[in-house]
Amino acid sequence: MRLKMMMATVVAGLALAGAAQAQDAATDGEYRASLGRMIASTADGECPADVMAADLLNACNDQIDQIGPALQSLGPVKDMSFVSAEGEGESRVETYDVFFESGQMLTWGIGGYVDGKFTIAYVSG
Repeated sequence: MRLKMMMATVVAGLALAGAAQAQDAATDGEYRASLGRMIASTADGECPADVMAADLLNACNDQIDQIGPALQSLGPVKDMSFVSAEGEGESRVETYDVFFESGQMLTWGIGGYVDGKFTIAYVSG
């Protein structure tokens, strides 16, 4: 099964902390570091409970046996390109094109940063 199909049900998906580490939110996004860490942790088979809201954590844990190996097969993240941001405050969702060592590119979204945890993450082909 393709990663896209496995992750489609995780719109409330996966996430990580470090929400405000980018230097320029207008050009780099605010959640770049968090997304990179999220992808790496998930590829290693871990859903980080300290940065995931309850629904997100449950969705991740329900699918980690499929998501982890699928991400691992893509290799490490080589580059990430900020695409856009929509909404403000807790409703902010950022989109990135993520390039993997395998040559695959996937578009990821991350957001819904509430009380130090993300509530939204998703991937599309």
